[in-house]
Amino acid sequence: MKNFATIAISLFLLSSLHADQENRKAILPTGETVDFLLYQPKAQKAHTTPPLLLFLHGGGESGDDLEKVKTHGPPKEIENGRDYPMIVVSPLNPDAKGFWDEDRLARFLDQLETEIEFDPHRIYLAGMSRGGYGAYRLAMENPDRFAAMVVLCAAAPTPYAGWLGNLPIWLIHGEKDPVIPVDESIRMERAIQKKGGEVKLSIHPDAQHDVWTRTFSGEAVVDWLLEHKRSD
Repeated sequence: MKNFATIAISLFLLSSLHADQENRKAILPTGETVDFLLYQPKAQKAHTTPPLLLFLHGGGESGDDLEKVKTHGPPKEIENGRDYPMIVVSPLNPDAKGFWDEDRLARFLDQLETEIEFDPHRIYLAGMSRGGYGAYRLAMENPDRFAAMVVLCAAAPTPYAGWLGNLPIWLIHGEKDPVIPVDESIRMERAIQKKGGEVKLSIHPDAQHDVWTRTFSGEAVVDWLLEHKRSD
């Protein structure tokens, strides 16, 4: 009986720990549906509207299992009990072998604006690997929608760097990445600079493809995002 009580208490604590990250489904006006994880901060300043982070996962989490999105990045940190000072929305890419659909993501953001209250001047975008490529494309189609963007170990659409406008961008890559060579981020940094954009690049000399674990377990990225606010 004692063991049963201990297990019950443990399960309750675990459910309480993870209760802040909800499994949600958005129904778009087009009839499309988007499965996503929603985290809302436990505490926020009075009379303020929280910022929102849109996180795009990598190819390994794509498909029909929303739970896989909790494997890496902010969803993993939240699942482990971390409190973020912003709303975190993590949609699922339903195409296991396909790229993110940036137009669908834009429609998803439109729908979120009708369902969740957040600061439209502080929408942040982050993507890793295939999600980083998706972040590039989404930002290129909607450069004035985001306040700042973080891209980790992603292929680079360098010919369209000018489409990013003045969006502040932080590129992060592992120097030993065997999946997407670090040169992709190096070339993208140069392309953005050539177009007069705001960009910085961090290369981890000892890292391979996984630079997201160390990145999202720290505070630097969150602090950097919160420094930015889009003006009208």
